[in-house]
Amino acid sequence: MHTSLSLPFASSRSMLALAAALLAGLAPASHSLAQPVAAFAVSVNGEAQPAERGQLLLQEQVARGAANTPQLQSVLRETLINQAVMAQAAVKAGLDQQPQVRARLDLARQTALAQAWQQQVLQGVQPSDTDMQAEYQRQVQALGTQEVRLRHVLVADEKQAQEVHAQLQGGAPFAQVAARFSSDSATRESGGLSDWVPLGRLAPALSTVVQGLEKGQLAAAPVETAAGWQVLRLEDQRPFTAPAMDKVKPQLTQALARQTLQAQLKTLRENAKVQ
Repeated sequence: MHTSLSLPFASSRSMLALAAALLAGLAPASHSLAQPVAAFAVSVNGEAQPAERGQLLLQEQVARGAANTPQLQSVLRETLINQAVMAQAAVKAGLDQQPQVRARLDLARQTALAQAWQQQVLQGVQPSDTDMQAEYQRQVQALGTQEVRLRHVLVADEKQAQEVHAQLQGGAPFAQVAARFSSDSATRESGGLSDWVPLGRLAPALSTVVQGLEKGQLAAAPVETAAGWQVLRLEDQRPFTAPAMDKVKPQLTQALARQTLQAQLKTLRENAKVQ
């Protein structure tokens, strides 16, 4: 089910798309990754290749679920050597002087620096118990006291949404209509049926409509959201109880970390001279 608000006790939408990945890297590196890999320190045509490059590749692979094995290290060493000889050939051919290549190199440097700044900010966040309690209460209040289960069909434009709505009003089986028309791959195969979702997680337009429906009732008209046009029916509803605070402390810490990141970015933007 497409929603516009955050998951329960997940952080709010960040102004920086990389924040989630950076937060995932806040945990200390494992002992095996903390040790330098000697095989990564190579020289190619007399040009030293810093071992840190291989270490970064290794960290990326481990973060994706790969095991840190000698076989993986060997593959990454070969990757580094291949990249080095190709890069050297590109410089010899003068490709590093092409405007597009130079722009890509500059952008890569800028991106790496921005990521390093974000990481530094996020690692420095140490929320107090008071901050954690306040964020917990804010999220609990935002989620509300009811959760619902919906069937919906998501389409791209209003005209198609009206056609879908007319078919459902005419008695067409919701599951068949969803399977045929819905662009939401997460619910299409289940007949458009969503998981249970707190009202506070729904997009405001959806929440307003859902709160006016009885169980089993089709919404009077399609609803436009950021994800597209939605035709929906309220399948069921029940009271919602938020998890205890001690169960969601990691998510609360991430939420507060992102808020700190957003605040510092806002300050940077306000002080920047953009022409």
